[in-house]
Amino acid sequence: MIACASDSGYALPLAVMLRSLIANLGPRSQVEVYCVDDGISSADKAKVLASVTDRLTLHWLEPSRSALSGLPTWGRMPRTTYQKLTLGEWLPEHAEKVIWLDCDLLLLDDIMPLWDADLGKWHVLAVPDQRVPLLSSRFGVAAYRELGLAAEAKYFNAGVLLIDLARWRRDDVAGRAINYLNTYRDQVFFWDQEALNAVLAGKWGELDPAWNRNPTIDHLIRSRRPSDADSTAGRRSEEIRIAHFSGNLKPWNCAGSSPHHDLYFRYLDQTAWSGWRPARTWKGVWSQAYESSRLRRFVYPAERWATQLVRALTRN
Repeated sequence: MIACASDSGYALPLAVMLRSLIANLGPRSQVEVYCVDDGISSADKAKVLASVTDRLTLHWLEPSRSALSGLPTWGRMPRTTYQKLTLGEWLPEHAEKVIWLDCDLLLLDDIMPLWDADLGKWHVLAVPDQRVPLLSSRFGVAAYRELGLAAEAKYFNAGVLLIDLARWRRDDVAGRAINYLNTYRDQVFFWDQEALNAVLAGKWGELDPAWNRNPTIDHLIRSRRPSDADSTAGRRSEEIRIAHFSGNLKPWNCAGSSPHHDLYFRYLDQTAWSGWRPARTWKGVWSQAYESSRLRRFVYPAERWATQLVRALTRN
């Protein structure tokens, strides 16, 4: 069982993500996907459905959004990101576990080994974040001191999660996360991800980093001299099972120059959006050149200051 959410702006990447999921399934595997429709047009929903095969059953859901109103947003992030928190409410009651997948992913391997991973005592299995290694890191959990959380505790990326739904519901992860966001709204940076790290500290186990890697960021981090701030589990392996295009440089906004961007469009051409490419603009050309350039490797730390500035100017 897979869970995800999309608004109108993410219909195309949703289709690409699902198509890559299907393409890498084992020969006898079937998957069931529950997707929150957060305002996708009927035409785009039809295109998403035309992009998948009978090896995937897609359920569209339209849950109540009232609990998510007023939560902090800034910059590019739509409020759809918060649907992840309430999945315990909109997934079937009989479901015992689920894999959450963000839409800005490209699956490069069979998802079944992830499904079969042993949750053990953990609420969630996740991959430590490549940019934010610790709760106390910049962009980590802003209120970790107030919450009594250990500064050296690891911080996970919430783009790929294997979730024990019984524990998630029992401990009201949604309610506690929403309470964190409302209480510390003026300090929050990375939305649902920060809230989940706040309420699940000490309750999550590590997945192999291959299950959630941003190939561009990984390259930038490894190209610089290692430091305590950059010591992430993401450097244990070069393998990528799920490529995560986190950040602002999305393949559907600018073509990109990495092999994974080329692969992205190969999968896109297997969807109902076949042949589509982002418009060629000066901004896109500059972003493509900058993404993996030597210049970016040099100024990469300054991007963190830019993130802070954008948040300050656009937060609600």
